[in-house]
Amino acid sequence: MEHRQLERFLAVIDHGSLVAAARHLHLTQQALSASLANLEQDLGVRLFDRSPGGITQPTAHGQALVRHARSQLAGAERARQELLNLSDGQTGTVTVGLGESFAGDIIAAALMRFRELRPGIRVNLIEGYSEKLRHRLYEGEFDFIAAGVSAYELAEGFTREVIYSTNDVIAVRPEHPLARRRSLTLKDLQGFTWLVPYSRPTDLEVIVEAFVAENLEPPRRIIGSDAYRIGLQLQLASDLLIMVSPAVIAPELARRPATLKVLPIAKPTEQRNASLIFPSDRPLTPPAALLLEEVRKVARTARISSGTSSKA
Repeated sequence: MEHRQLERFLAVIDHGSLVAAARHLHLTQQALSASLANLEQDLGVRLFDRSPGGITQPTAHGQALVRHARSQLAGAERARQELLNLSDGQTGTVTVGLGESFAGDIIAAALMRFRELRPGIRVNLIEGYSEKLRHRLYEGEFDFIAAGVSAYELAEGFTREVIYSTNDVIAVRPEHPLARRRSLTLKDLQGFTWLVPYSRPTDLEVIVEAFVAENLEPPRRIIGSDAYRIGLQLQLASDLLIMVSPAVIAPELARRPATLKVLPIAKPTEQRNASLIFPSDRPLTPPAALLLEEVRKVARTARISSGTSSKA
């Protein structure tokens, strides 16, 4: 399998059709189709089911190849970056995955310090849910990730360093019927619609379990969304409830006047261990190690000055 073949194979996977992939790659559809046919011949399997209209669906063999292709391409890019970083330590790239529950002000401050020390290093920051980010870390796409980890175990060869712990809160818009209440019970939350992450079903499970534990009917009206901006618009325009990390809504709480309000209720909640996750079976490149250390330094200062977080 050639590097270029795998790139073209993944382009079809990511864009959903030969036409769209060819346009993205600046190739003719015939050239891309021939490249895929050669890859299938080399492997001795059929990777795609082709249907009229140009829509291409991966076969079971194609789906199995996706993970290996991404890992191989990411590994090649990582090797190139490591050689570049080792050559002078002043050029290259550091790619970091950022979970939604990790405090953004810590990352921003660390990046500012890093830029002063290594202005020639390109830094890529990719946001997402930690459950998805860790798989991209395993595939070699990231140098490390900073994410709010809850219950899952890491794959062999990776380690977790907990920076601080926090608990989710229930947030609403200031005009919400419950926003002015000084105390609440779960019964008061019945009847409202909940906004939950689409890609993290465990959040909804935590909410449901909290109601069941109190012998209450669990929520039935649910909106699942990974689109933060649309979710925030829905939150501000209606009486939705959301269980969310304080780090996610910190900008809204800091506004004057605040655009969201935390309800005075302890449950449902989920503890998030804001952690740095990185490979333990291979060393980080010098720039990645330096950025990781800057995140540690800023986090230690933030904990001391605020006194609101604790090392788990």
